[in-house]
Amino acid sequence: MRVKVNYKVIASVFLILFAVAAVFAGGCGTSKKPAPKPLPGQTEPGAPGNVAMPPRMVIGYYENPWPGTPDQSGSFPSMKAYAKSMSAVGPFWYKATKDGTLEARDSQLVYDTARQLGLKMYPLITNKTGATDDVLGDPGTRTKVTDSIVKLVQEKGYDGVNIDFELLPPKHKDNLTAFMAELYPKMKAINKLLIISVFPQVDVAEDVSGAYDYPKLAQNADFLQIMTYDNHWSTSEPGPIAPIDWYDKNIKYAIEKCGGPHKVIIGVGAYGYDWVGKKGETIKYSDAIVLAEKNGVKVNYDEKNQAPNFKYKDHEVWFEDNKSTAAKLDVVAKYNPAGIAVWRLGQEQPEIWGTIDKKFPKGQ
Repeated sequence: MRVKVNYKVIASVFLILFAVAAVFAGGCGTSKKPAPKPLPGQTEPGAPGNVAMPPRMVIGYYENPWPGTPDQSGSFPSMKAYAKSMSAVGPFWYKATKDGTLEARDSQLVYDTARQLGLKMYPLITNKTGATDDVLGDPGTRTKVTDSIVKLVQEKGYDGVNIDFELLPPKHKDNLTAFMAELYPKMKAINKLLIISVFPQVDVAEDVSGAYDYPKLAQNADFLQIMTYDNHWSTSEPGPIAPIDWYDKNIKYAIEKCGGPHKVIIGVGAYGYDWVGKKGETIKYSDAIVLAEKNGVKVNYDEKNQAPNFKYKDHEVWFEDNKSTAAKLDVVAKYNPAGIAVWRLGQEQPEIWGTIDKKFPKGQ
């Protein structure tokens, strides 16, 4: 007996089975889209070394700039006024000496006020003039300094420290790495944060930036804070503090060399210089505006470099304002690093804090 085959029915069955298989293979019938490309320096999700981003940090550097000035001067008013926009302060208080101790210029009032405002504290440890060769080059002194730092953090109850060893000769490159390699496990053992401030490296002279080995330092610190300012400085030709293209290039470079944005804190300058020739004096925003008005000159804005500036008599002034800061924060947001650090509280145009809240808010 021959069975009459209905080929239309068979074809329909095959089509149904093919459709069901496609559903299971393709995820409910949706077509697969290419994975989004990571930002420069970021690894693909799930790739080796990929880690979750920490809550965004907004650190305000704290300084009383002149010897003998009261605690309530300098950075104090800004710290109190804009604490809600910050996650931490970095007071400029300690210097490492050649005998392995820390020279202190701290303030109980500032400490208590910062704590009352809910701010974490990462004090700066700088290298005292004339002590660098011993602090970094002598293994015995190096151990004394790292032990002194740990003792300080424990006794004062700080949340961590920021190692800010500047203007190091390139010969100290390996010594600085060794210093951090010794300090980092000691800080991890007491569950405290370790930040190191480093000079930018794109279009920066080797004698200024050569001591900072980004990849190795990133292995021996929680964060590298890139000092993305002073492209023009107190003894250079007048010019923008942080030209926007230079700023972008240095952020991208740092993220690539440090292994990702989660290891990087970006510096945001809030100051300027008033030059006569190649001699510049630091100037804060409010003083720059008053100076321009007093001399009857217009403040210009350099769109290419994203920086305000003006000239009067034989002087040339470049500084930062809310507009130039907003431009920088747009670059920062593009790369989404772990945080930003403002140098320094008290020098800024007050409006930058609203801009920070909008463009790079803490804790996000």
